[in-house]
Amino acid sequence: MDVGPAVERRQRGRPAALAEWGRGLAEGIHAGRWHPAMGNSDTHLEGQIGIPHTIVFAEALSTPAVLAGIRAGRSWIAESAAVDLSLTAVAADHNAGIGERLATHGEPVMVRAHIRGVPSATVSFHTDRGKVHRESLPDSGVGTAEWHTTSEDSAFVRIEVRHPHGHMAALTNPIVLT
Repeated sequence: MDVGPAVERRQRGRPAALAEWGRGLAEGIHAGRWHPAMGNSDTHLEGQIGIPHTIVFAEALSTPAVLAGIRAGRSWIAESAAVDLSLTAVAADHNAGIGERLATHGEPVMVRAHIRGVPSATVSFHTDRGKVHRESLPDSGVGTAEWHTTSEDSAFVRIEVRHPHGHMAALTNPIVLT
């Protein structure tokens, strides 16, 4: 199928754009200010509106609360409403979710991702050192992946969820480890 040069350029640019955001994320977190990822669609084709989209954790269903959630990076990107996930980091008796800071007090950190809606997915954990861990999920599309680190080894952690053929299904903003 001939998709045309504009679509081919967009497809080739996605990995480069993601890598650039990852580098900027690491620099920004070390400097105390980072830019959250956002996903959206600009389509005029039936069945493609809202693919991808951004899920925002907000204190209330109001414009100010949603904007505050976006600014804080309390959001993640999904390819469709069929994909659901949670990401948490725990150190001692403290925990944090996407876009939050976890004060580890030098304790080891357990990071857990729960994913639903992506059969046979691969979950990869990313830090300021790049991709650090990868796990496959069951064919059922429901699974959990865990990884352990410390704040000395990782300034942040985020995940990417990919289909077996490599296409992105979801991407989170980071949990910052201090």
